[in-house]
Amino acid sequence: MKDVPRVRTVLHGVRNGRTQELNDPESVVEIPVPTIVPLPLFEAVQAKLTRNNPTVTAPRVVNGPILLTGLAVCATCGSGMTRTGTKRGNRSYSYYTCAGCHQKGPSVCKGRHIPLAKLDDLIISNVKDQLLAPERLEDILCKLVERRTSRQTEVAERRCALEAQRNKAKDKLARLYRAIEDGVVELDADLKGRIQAIKQERNLAETAIERITDTAASRTQITPARLAAFSDLMRDKLDTGDIHARKAYLRAVISRIEVGDENIRIIGEKTSLEKAVSTTLTEKIPVSGLVRKWCRL
Repeated sequence: MKDVPRVRTVLHGVRNGRTQELNDPESVVEIPVPTIVPLPLFEAVQAKLTRNNPTVTAPRVVNGPILLTGLAVCATCGSGMTRTGTKRGNRSYSYYTCAGCHQKGPSVCKGRHIPLAKLDDLIISNVKDQLLAPERLEDILCKLVERRTSRQTEVAERRCALEAQRNKAKDKLARLYRAIEDGVVELDADLKGRIQAIKQERNLAETAIERITDTAASRTQITPARLAAFSDLMRDKLDTGDIHARKAYLRAVISRIEVGDENIRIIGEKTSLEKAVSTTLTEKIPVSGLVRKWCRL
């Protein structure tokens, strides 16, 4: 993967705010804007937002009564695993079926069927046995601490760069004000525009510094006790919660389940897991949902 540039440039003052005409290129100010998050993380977040968009993922997928709808996909064609069923006598049987094969035929995918209850039990038991096992949680703790340490280093570097940018803008303003007071330069329209541009650069840096400070203050420390609380809460919800609670907690730590003939892969994202662990004590697991409200218009 190519290195991601840490700083990009934004042009300020390209057009006149009132007339929208192009300004003199010499009056345009280049403002350096450091990268806030790494490109891979940004792309992962955008992909998740796209998946959760109601126009892409139907609300019934997120809030429906089927546990793995929206998570389980066919390992062959990538289509979602949809619920199908059959009835024999007085007994009904439900299955997860490849939607590609079921809706478009075997020319798209040869398809596969697996009993609904069997796949649900497999996923829940493996999440509890593999993800929530004490030794696994200890390994997760070490990796999360490493991730946070690395992130804190990047944040500290960004904060230093922003403070240097803010101080540089303040020095420019001080020199300009001194030159005006001493009569070295006249306060004309061009100089007013230059002062406003420097103020904007200073304000952007100060806002970014405040945001970094607020984020650091609100960040919850991940400890062995918090991981244990997370494990206990997850186990309790998966064992005793209703279908919506179980589905919500699974979606908090799992992004995709690939169902094949021989193997089933459970895939999750470290960022989602870290967020879920950080919110365990408040029991506000970060999940997607839909609030249905009537609108008269």
